[in-house]
Amino acid sequence: MKDRMITLATYSYSRAQLLKTRLESEGVECFLKNLNLIQSAIGGGVKLRIKAQDLTQALKIIEELELSYAQEDFEKAFPQQKIEVNRILVPVDFSDFSPRICEYAMSIAKKFNADILLFHTYFASAIETIPFSDSYTYNATVVEVLSEVEKNAKARIKELYYDLRNKLELEKIEGIEVDYALSGGTASSEILNICNTYKPDLMIMGSRGETAGTTNLLGSVVTNVIEETEVPILILSDQGELVDFDKIDNIMYATNFDKADFRAMANLKYITKPYDMKIHCVHFNDIEEDNIMEQHQMEVMRKYLKSTLGESNVSCSIIQIEDKMKGIEKYVQDNNIGAIAILARKHNLLERMFFGQMSRKLFIKTHIPILVFH
Repeated sequence: MKDRMITLATYSYSRAQLLKTRLESEGVECFLKNLNLIQSAIGGGVKLRIKAQDLTQALKIIEELELSYAQEDFEKAFPQQKIEVNRILVPVDFSDFSPRICEYAMSIAKKFNADILLFHTYFASAIETIPFSDSYTYNATVVEVLSEVEKNAKARIKELYYDLRNKLELEKIEGIEVDYALSGGTASSEILNICNTYKPDLMIMGSRGETAGTTNLLGSVVTNVIEETEVPILILSDQGELVDFDKIDNIMYATNFDKADFRAMANLKYITKPYDMKIHCVHFNDIEEDNIMEQHQMEVMRKYLKSTLGESNVSCSIIQIEDKMKGIEKYVQDNNIGAIAILARKHNLLERMFFGQMSRKLFIKTHIPILVFH
C-alpha cells in the first residue's frame, strides 16, 4: 500500500522535468508518464507521478514553485501592460430590455471613462419569411424588404444612441464617446466580426433577448459568442430588476483550478476595483472526503491572490457537497454574492453547470449577473 503510485499533476514537458529534478533533490522519487521520447521538446500532457506516501512532502516542496509559476504565467499574459477597460461593446436586439442594458453599460463606462459602441445586426432571417412566385418578384421583394428593415434598424439604434448621449450631457460627463454600428447578417457571426475590428475590452449582453419564452438559460446568439470570442462578457438577466453594480459588495469566482484562472483573476481584479468588491474564490466538490491535492491547489491560489489583492479583499473556500448547484445557491445566499465570475472553456464542468438547465433558478430568479472570462 505504501508503494501505491499517484499522479501529482500534469505539466508541460519542461515544467515536469524541472519539478522532477527539484523533488528528487529533496528525496522524493518521481516518474514521468506519457513522455514522448521522440518529440520530448513538445510541451503538454506529461504526468508527474510519485508514491502516495510522499504526497504531503511533495506538495510542501512544490508550493513555492507553483506560486512562482503562477507569477510567470501572469507576466506572460500581461507583459509590462496594464489591464484596462477602454472600449465597451453593447450588442442590442431592440427588445424591451435593450434600453436597460444601455444604461447599465453607461454606468460601467463612467467608472472606467470608457467608450461605448452600440451594435445591431439586422435582416438575419428576413429572406426566409418572404413569399414569392417567381425570380423577379422574389428579387424585387427582397430588396424592398431589406431596405425597409435596414431603415428601421438605423432609426431604432439612433434612438438608443441619442438617449445615451443626452443622459451623459445632462449629467455633465465628459470623456465618454458613444457610437453605433449596424450590420446585415447572422447575429453571432457579425458580433464576432465587430469584436475583431473594434477590439472591445468588455462586452455587455442580455441573457436571452427576444427568446425569453424558451427553456434555455442563454439564447443561441450569446452561447455562440461565448464559445468563439476571447472578450470578457457580462451577461445580464433579462427578467426582473437589474442588479446595480454599485451596490454589489461580493463577487464569487468559481474555480476548477485551471491555469487560466490567474489571467481571469487579474482581469476580475481590475474590473471590480472601482466597486471595492470582495472576491470569493470558491471550488465546489461533490467528494465528501478531504482531497489533499485540491486543498494544496486552493492554498496556492489563496497565497497568490493575497499577494495581489490583499488579505481583506479575497476569500478562498472549498465547498464539499453532492449537489453542486445547491451548494452554489447556498453560498450565494449565505455570503450576499451579487455577481458570479467563471472561466469559459469548452467541456468545462463549471460552464456546463452555469449554462445548463439547472442554473435557471440561480440566474433567472435571482437576476445575478455572470461575468465570463476566457
